[in-house]
Amino acid sequence: MNSKKVLSKHYLLVILFFFMVLSKSNIVSADINLYPQKIGQFDTLFAWDVVVIDDVAYIGGTEEGLQIIDVSDPRNPTELGHLDLGVTHSIDVLNEVAYLANYFSGLQIVNVSNPLNPIKISDFYDGGHVSDVFTVGDLVYLLSGENGLEIINCSDIRHPTKIGEYNDGGLPNGFFIKGDLAYIAEYYAGLKIVNISDPFNPSKIGGWFNGEGAYSVKVIDNIAYLCYSSNGLEILNVSDPNLPTTLGSFNNGGIVYFGFILDDIAFLSDDNDGLEIVNISDPTNPWKMGGFNDGGHTRNLFVDNDLVFLTDFDDGLEILILSNGLSPQNPNLIIPVIIIVIMTGLVTIIIVKYRHKK
Repeated sequence: MNSKKVLSKHYLLVILFFFMVLSKSNIVSADINLYPQKIGQFDTLFAWDVVVIDDVAYIGGTEEGLQIIDVSDPRNPTELGHLDLGVTHSIDVLNEVAYLANYFSGLQIVNVSNPLNPIKISDFYDGGHVSDVFTVGDLVYLLSGENGLEIINCSDIRHPTKIGEYNDGGLPNGFFIKGDLAYIAEYYAGLKIVNISDPFNPSKIGGWFNGEGAYSVKVIDNIAYLCYSSNGLEILNVSDPNLPTTLGSFNNGGIVYFGFILDDIAFLSDDNDGLEIVNISDPTNPWKMGGFNDGGHTRNLFVDNDLVFLTDFDDGLEILILSNGLSPQNPNLIIPVIIIVIMTGLVTIIIVKYRHKK
């Protein structure tokens, strides 16, 4: 067989494979603009938090407490079970146990091994308005405006016991635990970093404040992503926890409650502006690469593969699909152009990425 024909045939197969990859890939990339489309909704009032595990969404809210939703078909989410424990601001789920931060009654511990019939196991409350919960092994960390950071031993899950506390009289809203450090988003003091290596005696070692109230924080590697009441997203270098420094910021003028960090992308829940998607591949220069807003008041979110789950005070749980990062109704597309140049029996494939902008 002619060698030129063999070569051309092989390159045509490569081209075909390339197009197949483009058409089927569900990978979220920070190199393109994202235009998520709403594909499903579960109506419930005043939804606060959401966690999704194995096609099951756990929703915490004001009206229903804990709701457990089957999202295996994201276009038709259906309720599996619920347990009314009052106003639930935050949820953490570990080993088929849900730990709820109940605003008026503290920590509520629920067995969710049977999502059709969640059963309360125990609780812990010593006053205050509890806003956030984070679980690491047998230790459960709570955050309240009155008591600050509380550390609860749940090795005996039926009898949780408080073993430590850090409270400097501030107003903490959200926090993140990473190793021996607790990163606390504080309304009047920005970011506080607390050493929890001795859970019986936690102590502050560092902090950072730019004059705005902070709602939540996430820490990946040595970078902290701090969400603000009116200052958007602040990105900090916390490699030295005693002295955090600013890397960059993104401010779209909204009230950002929560951020979900996935690789080089920050998904932000903005109260009035819905979902904002920010490229953070260069933390010194974050830029908006997409978003979604259909009204309402967005509170929290969870990203699972190419699906985004938003909690909204007005619309309940909204489910969005990232659609391969491309919107068929939007002209901002990445257009792959393949130019085949055949010269002296050689085939050169040049793939040009062209971003068409309005």
